[in-house]
Amino acid sequence: MSIARVFLALLATAALAACQSIAVLDQPIPDAELRSGTAVFGEPVWSTDLPDVELVATDEAMRAFVASVAQAPRERDRLRALLDLMRRHGYVANTYEPYLNLTAREAFAVKRGNCLSYTSLFVALAREAGFDAKFQVVAVPPDYDSVDGRLVLNKHVNVRIENVPGRGAVTVEFSEEYASGIYNRKVVTDDYATALHYNNLAFMHARNGDPHSEFVYLRKAIDATPDNPDYWANLGVFYGRQEQHDHAVAAHRRALAFDAYHAAAIRGLANAYTALGRDEAARLYRKRIAHSKARDAYAYFALAQRALEARHVAYSLEMLANAVRLFDDDYRFYELQGQAYGELGDEAAAEASFKRARTVARASREEARIRDRTERHPRAQILIGGPHVSSFKLLE
Repeated sequence: MSIARVFLALLATAALAACQSIAVLDQPIPDAELRSGTAVFGEPVWSTDLPDVELVATDEAMRAFVASVAQAPRERDRLRALLDLMRRHGYVANTYEPYLNLTAREAFAVKRGNCLSYTSLFVALAREAGFDAKFQVVAVPPDYDSVDGRLVLNKHVNVRIENVPGRGAVTVEFSEEYASGIYNRKVVTDDYATALHYNNLAFMHARNGDPHSEFVYLRKAIDATPDNPDYWANLGVFYGRQEQHDHAVAAHRRALAFDAYHAAAIRGLANAYTALGRDEAARLYRKRIAHSKARDAYAYFALAQRALEARHVAYSLEMLANAVRLFDDDYRFYELQGQAYGELGDEAAAEASFKRARTVARASREEARIRDRTERHPRAQILIGGPHVSSFKLLE
């Protein structure tokens, strides 16, 4: 089954380890100028140039859809009824499309969308049915993708329902892979989720070659959550692509003001300083990137993924060896290694890698079971229809 995703158009490949401080003097550029886009477009660009989205707004059809659910006398029964109703009407994970960015109303109308689309839809319907539904960001392992030559870091979201009688807080999950509940989760605001949606729209317009719309949606994301370094780093990437490298530096530095170890911003600074001919500053930041890559297995894993897609099998295996050397507890490393050996026709090595992947995956599941038993509030793991519910999977 496809993994549910929300993507950030970052050029980073790793979370950074602590290292030396770097003092580089730059010409300050005010936030207001960075947000205006004047350096690229010759005049200010405003957030109002494109309409705001109402991510979880409902319409008459949606309210009618949940009317029978809202009438159920017991809240516990209403949750089950809502889940069953969505499943019966085709709102299931096999209609998931990772880069289709829709609001709740749009996803309801077409029964398609990405992770954030389906999560927004469920939040909207659950609230109409009387539930206290909230967005959650899930701290899943780094998940990279390569889209049109851009390295993308995917994020995962799901839904938290508060105060369900007999169950307490309940998580509703649209991804089979993450339904175990072993990953840490953090409730976030509607503004946070809306900013994710704006960022996704910016990435979509970047792919479509529409820099004006890309910039407007990036600005909307920053306006919604101005302390999120991801969007400032993405703004730095935008300015870099438009060859406004001083503005790229300023945007990346703004990201670092919120997260001193933000990998995308550090990489962006290295690229911007190189473009400006400031070789010493670029060298310092590239050294910091290299330092972090050497300590982050997921950077190598991302490179291995891209190399295998490009049929550079030997290089992919080399990167996977580095990843495993640094961190040997992610079954995906061995799974990809098996695929690479399969491309080479080495069936024995491929089977050995797949066997190791299965072993690591089983160990991870056992660790999750132990964690569930020892947590103060253990989480049950069920499919719809099971008797002890605290984590749902909405699957067909």
